[in-house]
Amino acid sequence: MDKRLSMVVIMSLVSLVLIKSNAFSQSQVVPCQLNNPDQDTLRLFPDRTNYRTEFIRTDEVGDSRKIGAEALYKELERRLGDKWDPIWETKDIPYVFYEILKGPDRIGWVFGANQGWPGADNSQLMFAFDLDGRMREFYYQKLPSLEKERLQTKEFYSQFIGLSLEHFYVHEQLQNLAVTDKDILALAIGSQTTAFWPVALDMIARVQDPTQKEHEGFQKTLRGIKKVFVYIDDFKFGNKIKKDEVFQKVKYLVENKDKIPLLSQDALSWIRKIFPDFSRFVVDLVSLKNNSSLIEERLGDKLNSNAEPVSQRAIVRPPIAEAIDLVYSVYVVYKEDAYKAPFVRGVVLGYVLPVAIETPQGRFIAFIAIGAVDKEKGKIVSVEINKTEFGAFKGLSIVHFYTKDVLTKNGVVDEKIDKIAPISILVEGKDITAQAIRTARKALIIVDEFYFHNFFKKDEISERIEDYLKIQKKQ
Repeated sequence: MDKRLSMVVIMSLVSLVLIKSNAFSQSQVVPCQLNNPDQDTLRLFPDRTNYRTEFIRTDEVGDSRKIGAEALYKELERRLGDKWDPIWETKDIPYVFYEILKGPDRIGWVFGANQGWPGADNSQLMFAFDLDGRMREFYYQKLPSLEKERLQTKEFYSQFIGLSLEHFYVHEQLQNLAVTDKDILALAIGSQTTAFWPVALDMIARVQDPTQKEHEGFQKTLRGIKKVFVYIDDFKFGNKIKKDEVFQKVKYLVENKDKIPLLSQDALSWIRKIFPDFSRFVVDLVSLKNNSSLIEERLGDKLNSNAEPVSQRAIVRPPIAEAIDLVYSVYVVYKEDAYKAPFVRGVVLGYVLPVAIETPQGRFIAFIAIGAVDKEKGKIVSVEINKTEFGAFKGLSIVHFYTKDVLTKNGVVDEKIDKIAPISILVEGKDITAQAIRTARKALIIVDEFYFHNFFKKDEISERIEDYLKIQKKQ
């Protein structure tokens, strides 16, 4: 055969092989979509009436924002805290988002992603999210594992209920600082540290690996979950959970761990007493720093992390923080709804806030539980101060505090609607009524602002009470 002809044939064969190889690799990296969108979305959100499907690519988003495809790709990689996989995670791969609708209203999202699996092609991780980007449900749609029976279970899936991207950032920062939950609680609870660490802050470290031989696959699952959070937070929530801000909160809390109350092990029995259906919780770090003016307006008092509350500034004492850098730990309490094996979704029952009450008589610790469902939504279901329960707070909502504001402003005494006036709080023989009432109000505002998104609007409620007073005056 002519040498030139031989070379042409060889080059043609090489080109054909490369083309087929490239086509094969691209055919494997297909978007992670629901197998049966109509049925799956209805299973994940039983009250949905419709859904919309959207394909989003990193490069196109970067270009549309005029920051460039590569810049966004690198920024998302920074948030992930790991290098992108050159096969499964290129910037031109489409991600599929399902917007879940109930009538005209959005009620959640379904979103998933491919994740490489050791010694195999890939797994497919699927998620249902609430409107805050918090995980409502997780499951493997595809799992090339030899230990499927250990991973595809209610017990494993339920460990991820309630997680958000912030929990992964908290975990990453604790690792960066070489700090464990036991370290954080060392000053908070004294000498019995080792018995208490499971209820602290690191939600990711609590996730148990059920595998015997595929720990690497378990680690890749955690990585894939974090990746999905990074994408949905950026593409659908505008980078709401900022990595640097979370890192700062964690660092501040670690450096001031003796000032910010956390729940201890014995508090689990207290949570179960308040929420009998309780099965698990996650811990959020809430900062009032960027919301201080709004919180103050609703509280009717100043927040100050460098001085005492307004009502006590005249007292000559060393400055204390109302909340260190205005950071609070909020325990989000869940019930597991194992509606169809092995699937399990999370239902929020309520919120628990451990809050320090600073008074001239000393420092007290309050556990304040606020309901999230049905008739208990936004209402205090229990308050315990220094391990003493005070039933006078039960049933109070921020509505009662706004009502009290209007009554006070108008100089009106109305025993029918004033639920605050009769409250009297004595702890260890010390009257801390004013400070305890203020703390309960602050806890209600925190939950309403960060979890109910200002559901109880002060202006609207105040206006209704003003109208009520006008009618009473005419009568």
